[in-house]
Amino acid sequence: MGQLLAFLVKYRAFFIFLFLELICISLIVSNNDYQRSAYLKSSANVIGSVTESSDNIGDYFGLKRVNRELAEENARLHELLLAQPRIPLDSLSSYSIEADTADSMEYILRYAEIVRNNVRLANNFFMINKGSKDGITAEMGVVSPFGVVGKIRSVSKNYSEGISLLNTRNSFSAKHKGSDRIGTVQWDGRNPKIAKLLFITPDVNVQVGDTIVTSSFNAIFPKDIMIGTVESSKRDANNTYLNIDIDLSVDFGRLSYVYVIENVRKQEQDSLSNSNPIDIQ
Repeated sequence: MGQLLAFLVKYRAFFIFLFLELICISLIVSNNDYQRSAYLKSSANVIGSVTESSDNIGDYFGLKRVNRELAEENARLHELLLAQPRIPLDSLSSYSIEADTADSMEYILRYAEIVRNNVRLANNFFMINKGSKDGITAEMGVVSPFGVVGKIRSVSKNYSEGISLLNTRNSFSAKHKGSDRIGTVQWDGRNPKIAKLLFITPDVNVQVGDTIVTSSFNAIFPKDIMIGTVESSKRDANNTYLNIDIDLSVDFGRLSYVYVIENVRKQEQDSLSNSNPIDIQ
């Protein structure tokens, strides 16, 4: 306190001068229209700039909340989209939206944030910030807005670990959209942007750029979820199957938000399959 008083006493002439200057400026602005107008205009610009900068800072720190809200909204929209019946391109019948889509809804989507992700190993996994308390269970599919990501392997209360599509032990049913022929997608452990489409026979006309999507032959993913596009296709040495490389639609090195898909009828489908094993004669 003593140092502050000493500082004020030492520079008292400057502070008195500054005080008198402020009084003079105030009198000039108050009694002259031109100066008052210029002052108000200048102060408005300064206040506007400060307010804009403050708003920009607030918007920046609010981006996480905005992204979360957008992800939740996208999940709800995807649910409604999956609940609607497909429109056949060659159908002339009219299309009507059901009054209550809840009765037809088979999938529930929950957004989650990627908190850990590997892409450089032969068998890659990822972790999300949602767990059992959020309704996540093992064997749920995981997708991004661009396509298939993988499936949930294990769950704790607050987190879940998933098997990435970039895992040589993870394969699932897929469909060549041009022919509706069913095959299997599997990663070979090499390029994180390329996967293999297996068990497609040479009689199928597969062209570069053709779309590969999920099939209806599994209970994890809805059908027609994007996987990628054909990068190359050629016959194998025995002329038995095609060697098809898929350019994956998901950039696994840049994953941020994903959606976990719950098939509400999966338990019923699994129980029916388990109760009716196939007898091999």
